[in-house]
Amino acid sequence: MLPDQGTTTQIMILLNLFDQVDKPSTIAKRIGITIQGVQYHIKILKNKGYISESNEITKEGYNFLETGLNSMRDFISENIAKLDDIVTWEAIADESLKKGDPVSVYMDNGYLHAGKGNNGAKGIVKNTAGKDEIVAVSSMSGIVNFKFGLVKIVVLPDVENISDETSLIKELKNEHEENGGKIAIVGEEAYLMIMKSNLRIDIEFASLHGVFEAAARGIFSTLYISPRRFHYLLSDLRELQNRYKEVTVKIKYL
Repeated sequence: MLPDQGTTTQIMILLNLFDQVDKPSTIAKRIGITIQGVQYHIKILKNKGYISESNEITKEGYNFLETGLNSMRDFISENIAKLDDIVTWEAIADESLKKGDPVSVYMDNGYLHAGKGNNGAKGIVKNTAGKDEIVAVSSMSGIVNFKFGLVKIVVLPDVENISDETSLIKELKNEHEENGGKIAIVGEEAYLMIMKSNLRIDIEFASLHGVFEAAARGIFSTLYISPRRFHYLLSDLRELQNRYKEVTVKIKYL
């Protein structure tokens, strides 16, 4: 967390004193505040015991300075990492690429690929990578063309309300044959019913988030879940719909 404005100003004053700059007028110019502001904060620093009457940093002042600088460093590092996530993309290299190579970035089956072709957005490679290795791409421009996928949620009957398991299994098979896409499950009932239907499970456990992430990459998925578990995921569903506004959601009760 970034220190408050007053603390930040006091850290900057201490740094100037550390650099042997002790004239209030010079400090004021260097940190962009008034001379009166510098004098005000120097008085506070003296009252706290961080600097002596001769404007020398005390042991307590060095401890305060170190703590403050560490907080600023952590804040800056965290936000640089966030910015890096936005401006730098991970992609699968279609061929051997060298740092500095210009590439095109495109989506294929839900994953970003980078190569020297002309399709997709443009970027610059940040690391050397061989074919089918991970490459970081920055300086992105243009648009990665793909269509957002669909999230379909199929709510199974409560287990005590299943009167004909054979018919339910047949319905699950028909559902998949009609829609295709990835199969995701939440909970034991969904797991067993899909396994009994001889269908392959692609996404397990925290799959509500997984199917939305897949849809944001252009992948269609069907999530199978029991009514009891679906009830507990409704708040997550609303949150994910707000986060992924471009993703269409359909709900079907069996």
